[in-house]
Amino acid sequence: MHDAHELLGLQPGATRPQIKRAFRHLAMRWHPDRNTDPHAVEHFKALRQAHDALLAALLDQPSGHQRAHADPAEDAPTPARGADRLQTLEISFEDAFLGVPKDVCVRSPRSCSQCNGSGLERFSVSRLCEPCRGSGRLRSDSGLVRCRACDGRGYSHTRPCGGCGGSGEEQVERWLQVQVPPGMTDDDELRLAGEGEPHANPAYAPGDLRLRIRLAPHALFRRDGRNLVLQRPVSALRMLVGGPLPIPHPAGPRMVLLEPGLAHPREMRVEAAGFPARGSRPAGDLIVELLPMLPQAPDARLRALIEQLELELRTEADKHFPELAQWESDWLAE
Repeated sequence: MHDAHELLGLQPGATRPQIKRAFRHLAMRWHPDRNTDPHAVEHFKALRQAHDALLAALLDQPSGHQRAHADPAEDAPTPARGADRLQTLEISFEDAFLGVPKDVCVRSPRSCSQCNGSGLERFSVSRLCEPCRGSGRLRSDSGLVRCRACDGRGYSHTRPCGGCGGSGEEQVERWLQVQVPPGMTDDDELRLAGEGEPHANPAYAPGDLRLRIRLAPHALFRRDGRNLVLQRPVSALRMLVGGPLPIPHPAGPRMVLLEPGLAHPREMRVEAAGFPARGSRPAGDLIVELLPMLPQAPDARLRALIEQLELELRTEADKHFPELAQWESDWLAE
């Protein structure tokens, strides 16, 4: 059984889960559906035979021997599909409100096309081993040791593949288009069935692709739960008299009615104008934080108008400026 162990990269005495795991790993590389190497079919058959032979040998052993080497944590049943892949998908506030199609890049490993997954390039002519300079030995703290780069031969037929750096794998990009529905917020997920990690056994389905939503920072809007919050500078005079007020919104500007009130910082709330409803979650509200603005650098005409308004308001100071009237009564009255 030495050849079978060597073919699967195992040590003698390997357990059943270790044999199965090693076969699944190699099957991903050598299955003819994944590997275009002309020798892939024969090599895959050899791997399958080695796998079956080692498992059959374990069945012939006394049950106590197998149990002594088995790791209970490794003896879990094989999952019915590949692992899920988790990626972050960043969208803008505007996209979250309207819902849009988005292109998503999925990067997956596959056997390197340059070295067919071996991780090595073969020289046409043997070359002197560079680490040991042809001696086959390297100096260490304990003396001379065999050069691992050339296995002590002093020359080499191969070197790490330049295409994959010796890993045997390369990254392949796939682009998918996903429809983002309205109302998605941070940590919501979209699931794309069958677009996740492949199963070690090609006969099983791959996992799913889970896209976790992240809202990109916005210069104006922020989120409070499903409420949309923004600050809006407003003329202090408009805050006094109220009236129509245009408000920016991710779905396009809208007009709201500002109620008359004090020219102090205050909030106005527009129900159901926040993040759209999604599933059982209701729509949020639009919260506008109003910041009063006073006129800057008035000219002579504007100063005259302000003076006229000031005199008019002064005639009923107790009504229009109650705090001011009280202060003047306390400190200026003779």
